[in-house]
Amino acid sequence: MSGTTAISVGFHAGRMTVSNVGDSRAVLGHRLRKEDMIDSSGTPFEEEKKEIGEESDCDSPEHIANIGTIDGAAGSGNDEFDTQTRAGKLVAIPLSEDQTPYRRDERERLRKAGARICSIDQMEGIAPMHDNWGEVDLGVDIDTEGDPPRVWCMDHDYPGTAFSRSLGDSVGGDIGVNAEPEILTKDVTRGDEVLVIASDGIFEFLTNQRVIDICGECQDPLHACTRLLEESYGRWLHYELRTDDITCIVVFLKNGRADNKEAVHRLMNKKHTIKDAARVKMQRGHSMPNTDD
Repeated sequence: MSGTTAISVGFHAGRMTVSNVGDSRAVLGHRLRKEDMIDSSGTPFEEEKKEIGEESDCDSPEHIANIGTIDGAAGSGNDEFDTQTRAGKLVAIPLSEDQTPYRRDERERLRKAGARICSIDQMEGIAPMHDNWGEVDLGVDIDTEGDPPRVWCMDHDYPGTAFSRSLGDSVGGDIGVNAEPEILTKDVTRGDEVLVIASDGIFEFLTNQRVIDICGECQDPLHACTRLLEESYGRWLHYELRTDDITCIVVFLKNGRADNKEAVHRLMNKKHTIKDAARVKMQRGHSMPNTDD
């Protein structure tokens, strides 16, 4: 009956491809450089923001604008001030958009499939029925109320999922909770330093920027994972009497300060090295490599 969300990131020839089903999330930590912030148009960083926006399914002007802000706040309007304060900053860039009933497009799609959208309080008659969930920007806005819109069968009080897409949800599949992924592909560029892939429990009470800030304070990915788990767990116990799933992967991109050409060269060399090692092992054993080694 129950399904699961899934998010994956694949690297290939200097590019990364993110595939997302559900409300897990991928966030990139990108280091701004002063030369990237010289002008408000035509600079390398502006072009990169445009590229990310064009290749994603969440390419609204508001979404792209948020890529260029810090801690979710818009610039001051003073180019010189913004350049000085933002250069060198590790900023959070979302590489996925949560698939939840907070999104108007997802609510419309689900209703066409026969779903009912309401929160638990609405379903129990505690709160009035409405469809005004505001313009919630998950990743910047934090929902501390704990009563999000959910997906229900029209005449039953299940499945009640807070996500709108998943893998293997047999009941939800009949009312639009499908496994169609949203996919984004972008170049790995100079300044890309940290990649975080995590379940919704990490982001429930932590903004994207806070998650990247924590990683930026750590010396290695394991330390970053530990810090994220500890802080998200503490936030859960502060706001709730329970915790949700708290799972994360942190990758420090070693080529974050390198040129694209060098990054591609290293990736290709690593790929060939792995293939060569596997080929030698197969020749020695005259069989497929033993996964127990």
